[in-house]
Amino acid sequence: MVEAICDICGSTSSYDKESLKGSTYEINGVKVVLCCPCEDDLLKTLARGRGIKIRYGDGGEIGSVELDGKML
Repeated sequence: MVEAICDICGSTSSYDKESLKGSTYEINGVKVVLCCPCEDDLLKTLARGRGIKIRYGDGGEIGSVELDGKML
């Protein structure tokens, strides 16, 4: 297990090697680690800016994605 700090909110989380790889993004040439809540917030912000509607289920999982009135 590896401890990593979210580059947005500063919270510390434990990751295995694969989970850390999946939570690390390269944005404008800089590698950043995002915790799950910050990943979700970034997805919502990007989707909203592009006219994509994301509906979530009771457990927080993505239930449906809609673009221009069409389900994806």
